[in-house]
Amino acid sequence: MMAKEYYFVFYSILAVILLIGVKPAGRGLWRETSLSLHTSKGLLGFCAVGIMLHHMSQTIYFANEDPGILLFMVDIGVCFVGMFFFFSGYGLYSSLRDKPDYLKGFLRGRLPAILVPFYMCNFVFILGSYLFGYEFKKGELAPYLTGVILMNSQMWYIVEILIMYLLFYIVFRLIKNRNAACAVYIVLTLILIGFSLRLGHDKTTPTQGLWFHGEWWYNTTLLMPAGMLFAKWEKQILGFVRKFYSIVLIVSVLMTAFLYKETMFMIQNKGYWYEWDGYAGYKEKVQTLAVQTPFVLMTVFTVIVILQKIECGNKILDFLGSIALELYLIHNLFLLYMPVANRIGYILACYAASIVLATVLHLADRKLIGMTGQIGRKEKL
Repeated sequence: MMAKEYYFVFYSILAVILLIGVKPAGRGLWRETSLSLHTSKGLLGFCAVGIMLHHMSQTIYFANEDPGILLFMVDIGVCFVGMFFFFSGYGLYSSLRDKPDYLKGFLRGRLPAILVPFYMCNFVFILGSYLFGYEFKKGELAPYLTGVILMNSQMWYIVEILIMYLLFYIVFRLIKNRNAACAVYIVLTLILIGFSLRLGHDKTTPTQGLWFHGEWWYNTTLLMPAGMLFAKWEKQILGFVRKFYSIVLIVSVLMTAFLYKETMFMIQNKGYWYEWDGYAGYKEKVQTLAVQTPFVLMTVFTVIVILQKIECGNKILDFLGSIALELYLIHNLFLLYMPVANRIGYILACYAASIVLATVLHLADRKLIGMTGQIGRKEKL
């Protein structure tokens, strides 16, 4: 039997990881902590390993090999990334809502937490690429080291989330009216999406590392303000969901399935790569985005609806949640260079190597972030 016949194993492993220790609510009861920081971090850990399987499925597919049932994962990674953006927005606004003077220490608290992992993972990725045989051309190394051009294009997420954090800080610092601030933030997000969409794809660097080039830079960005708005009206939304739970669940599942079908149609018949010299394909990009973004939004909403009745949490999810960012940022090193021809072995080896390295990097990152905090406190004194 071919390797593809065993690909179902990876779905089974992900299901087991997610469902171990699941806590269902009793009849007429709800899981009140299903969106807590602890639970959401574990969920994002699951999303990180889901993104890895998405990228490995793409590797198999783009090598003109049959991905079997992993074909579903080729285009579904956008939903996992959407979860990252949604919970980032949800966490930002929840903290702003619940913590007095939250913005005063915002930059000092948020920036090291994303910049330290970025530069650590970036350096290790560049070093690893060199050790695996990558030959740097003249002038390449400096922009890669600084991140001005991304050698690992999957690190786009940090650049994007950094910009979204800075916009959040500036907007909510300057505009005291929360409704007006949310409106301005959404407008700025739409401008960023439009700017990135107009740039098209990076066809000039070997790593596709130019900032804002490519649909991955903008097809989930709107989930960030969506998470903020959800946090803003959380009581009202969840009150409605719980009052009409069965109807909301059925409708959201059906809408997710419908939008998934429509998204696949658009990707296969138009899509973001519908472009050539002399034609940028803006119309097709907008049409695809207009279907895919609602699909991701509805997928995340459906997950939230389900989480009202069940709460996922176990030690594996806790562990994956703790290293989720490093896992997201570093796994591409092994996707590119893992010397395993057998695809089952390739996927298992990529998972094992990525988790080990992400764990080591996470420990180093925590140490460095702690040091930056101590320096900040000394400067303040």
